[in-house]
Amino acid sequence: MNNDSFNSALKAKIGQVFTQFKSQSITAEQLAIAEEGFVFSEVNPQAKILVMGINPSLRNDFVSSNGYSYNYDHLSTDRYFKKFSTLLKDFEQFGITYCDLFYQRHTEQKQIEHFLKDENGRDFLKNQLAITKEVIEHISPELILLFNRKGAMFFSKEWIGYRLEQQAQQEPHFEQIDDLYNINELETLIYCSSFLGYRTRKETYTRIYNDIALLIKSVTRFLKN
Repeated sequence: MNNDSFNSALKAKIGQVFTQFKSQSITAEQLAIAEEGFVFSEVNPQAKILVMGINPSLRNDFVSSNGYSYNYDHLSTDRYFKKFSTLLKDFEQFGITYCDLFYQRHTEQKQIEHFLKDENGRDFLKNQLAITKEVIEHISPELILLFNRKGAMFFSKEWIGYRLEQQAQQEPHFEQIDDLYNINELETLIYCSSFLGYRTRKETYTRIYNDIALLIKSVTRFLKN
């Protein structure tokens, strides 16, 4: 399936999940968020590095003119996405793309908890994750960088259907990276770090930068294969 067809199918699937959810008996908070609609990333299936967040914000200045998608390749100067371009510049040769775990739009991440309180909300999240799983497997990345520790809870059998194992210490550099795992079903590495936001503390950013430097050193040979 070419990328245009994939994105068209993706839009239809997400739209169906949202329509079904809004037709149910849901809370006012859940409905208010669902009514904001959805946004998804037009991923590059050739990329070997997948950067992930938890959900798109309510900002509109990063969204394409179609109103429902965005393209990471065009956002290197965006106020949110540019930090990834800076942090990952040594990875660019391998190709980098981006997607979120979920598609509902809210700027405060704590609002995800509105969907964790009841079965309808949890099913809404799980149905979105089933789509995200398809996106991940469409890309088939060698390395996932999840810059949101809260999002890591959703990388489980219960939620997205994957099992994470602490990365076996076959490479000496991996011993210094606490948040590096292997996704058993994909044989893909995933690094789960703290959220990178506008107010990320310097020491947190430095730790993540150092981890990324170790990953570059350890994984470069692996990615070139």
